[in-house]
Amino acid sequence: MHFALTLALSVAFVAVQSEPQAQPAPAAPAAPAAKPGPRTPATPDAALAPLAFLEGHWVTTLPNGMVSEESWLPVRGKSMLGSFRQTRPDGTPAFFEFTQIVSGGKGIVLRQVHVHGRFETDDRRKEPMFLKLAKAENNSASFVPVEDGEFGEGTTSHAADLASVTYSRTKAEDGTDRLTLRIESKPVKDPKKPDAPAQPQVIELTMKRAD
Repeated sequence: MHFALTLALSVAFVAVQSEPQAQPAPAAPAAPAAKPGPRTPATPDAALAPLAFLEGHWVTTLPNGMVSEESWLPVRGKSMLGSFRQTRPDGTPAFFEFTQIVSGGKGIVLRQVHVHGRFETDDRRKEPMFLKLAKAENNSASFVPVEDGEFGEGTTSHAADLASVTYSRTKAEDGTDRLTLRIESKPVKDPKKPDAPAQPQVIELTMKRAD
C-alpha cells in the first residue's frame, strides 16, 4: 500500500513537471515615435496679418458708367493675390491688373502687372511694378516704390512718377465696408500755371464690398 501510494505520487509529480509552463505574453512592440507633421503652407504669415483687411470683392460704378472692381484672396502662407478689372459701359473689358503681396526676408513687397482688355502689354508698363510696404495699421496700408537694387541686384520699381499707393478700409454710415484705393504721384508742375509750385496728382477710388 505504501509502495502504491509512493508510485502514484511520483507519477503525478512527473506529469506536473512535464506539462508546459505558461509563458508571459511577449510585450507589444513600442509604437514608433510620431514624426513631426509637415509645415503647412496654409498657415498665414504673421507679417501679413495687418493686410488681411483687403480680403474680399470690392466694386464701384464710376459716373461715366465704367465699373471698377478689385478682388483679394485671403492670406495663404507668405502671400496674398489680388486682381483688378475695369469694364466699359458696353461690357467690354478696358484693362486688368494682377497684384501679389509677398512677405520675405527683406520685408513685404507688392508686384503688379498691367494688361489691356485683350491681354496686350502696355508699352509703358512692360515690366512689373515693384513696391514695398511703408506702413500698415488700422486697416490701412501704404506702399512706395523700391530703390534700385534694394531687393537684390537688378531690381527696380518701374513705377515712373508714382509716389505711393494706399489701401484703406472704412465703415460707411449704412454699415457696409468700403475699400479706398489712393494713388499719388510725385509732385509735378501744372503747365497751365508755370509759376505755381509742383503738386502731387491724386486719384481716389472707393469701392463697396460685394460679397
